[in-house]
Amino acid sequence: MTGLNRQAFESLLPNFTQAYQDSQNKPEKRRKRAPGGGRKATLQTIESKLFYSLFYCKCYPTFDLASVLFNFDRSQAHEWVHRLVPILETGLGYRMVLPERKLHSMDEFVKRFPEVKRVMIDG
Repeated sequence: MTGLNRQAFESLLPNFTQAYQDSQNKPEKRRKRAPGGGRKATLQTIESKLFYSLFYCKCYPTFDLASVLFNFDRSQAHEWVHRLVPILETGLGYRMVLPERKLHSMDEFVKRFPEVKRVMIDG
């Protein structure tokens, strides 16, 4: 369901945990309540947060479907994705396993993929 076996999931967990803790220490907006205040999150453990973000990236469900599968509102499904996926990307970056996704010119593309002779774009 995540594209990873249990061993790979467990090996990614420390990096994801560190990235999550770093994000908690540097919140983007000022908190209205102290940490621990307010309602309790549906994804309470760090393992469930990692699972949700990996599941979303692998299966790319609609927020309606994710809300049914994980038992929270579709708006919360959206919130979790936009909060956790950047943390996942940071955690993967700690392990130096992020693919290079942005090519800024055809020259970069040709250098990166010299064996490619034809490109088809579906837009």
